[in-house]
Amino acid sequence: MPELDDDTALERRGDRWVGRINDRWSIGPGRPNGGYIATFLIRAMADAAAQPDPLTMTVHYLTRPTVDAEAEVVVETLREARSHAFLQARLVQDGKTVAVALGAFGSRDREGPEMRQPLPAVPGPEELPSVRGDLPGMTFRDRFEWRPPPAFHPEHWGEGIEAASGGWQRLADGRELDDLAVPLFMDAFAPAVFSKIPLVGGVPTVELTVHWRGRPAGQWQYAEFRSRNLIGGYLEEDGLLWGADGQLVAQSRQLALLVGPPSASTSG
Repeated sequence: MPELDDDTALERRGDRWVGRINDRWSIGPGRPNGGYIATFLIRAMADAAAQPDPLTMTVHYLTRPTVDAEAEVVVETLREARSHAFLQARLVQDGKTVAVALGAFGSRDREGPEMRQPLPAVPGPEELPSVRGDLPGMTFRDRFEWRPPPAFHPEHWGEGIEAASGGWQRLADGRELDDLAVPLFMDAFAPAVFSKIPLVGGVPTVELTVHWRGRPAGQWQYAEFRSRNLIGGYLEEDGLLWGADGQLVAQSRQLALLVGPPSASTSG
C-alpha cells in the first residue's frame, strides 16, 4: 500500500472513522504537515458523502496533534440536496478537537462554459534537478520529490519582486495524485514567504481552503504559490495546481502565522 494511504487509513465505526497519525509526514519534531492532517478529514467525508466528488473543503487547525497516536474523525452530514452534500468533520484525539473541516460535494462533470488558467511555460520535471528541505525532524522531505524551475529555486530566493514558490512535485513512492491527496499537494512546497524573508522559524497553518477544479491523475504535478500580505505575523498564501497534461487540478488559499519574524518591517 502507498505510504499516504497506509498512514491515513481509517476504519469506519458508525459516524466515526478511526486511524493513527504517523510521524513520517512531519515538518519538524512532532509537527505533522497540515495537508497530511487534512487528508484524514477529506478521506472520512468522502466515504460519508452522498455525492461523488469533493468540490471544496475548509480546515481550521485548533491545536497540534499527537504523533504516533490514535485519532478519530467524527463526520456529520449538515445537508443533502439534489446536486450537493454538505458535511462537517472533526479530527479528535483524547476527547480534544485537533482540526475541524467543512466540505461540499457534488459532481465535477457538469457541462457549461469554461475559463481555465493555463499551465505556465516552464521546463518539464525531467529537465530540472531535485531539491530537498532540510529541517531537524523533517520526515516530510522523504515523502516527496520537488523540482522547482530556476525562478523558484531556493538559490534565487530574495532576488524576485514577489513572495513566490513552486515547481513540479510528486510522492516519492510513485503514488499517483487523486482527490484524497490534493490537500496534501496544496501544502507541500516551502512557503512562498521564504523567498522574501529568510527562514527564521515555522509557518503553521491556521486555516486551509482547497477547491477541486479538475480530475487529478499521474505522478508529477506543477504548483505555484504566492503571498502578498504579511501583517501582524499572519500571511495568506494562494496556490494553483496543474497536472502534467496542462489541466488545472486545484486551487487553494491558506492563512498562516510566521513564527519568529524579523523585527524590521518588510515591504515591496
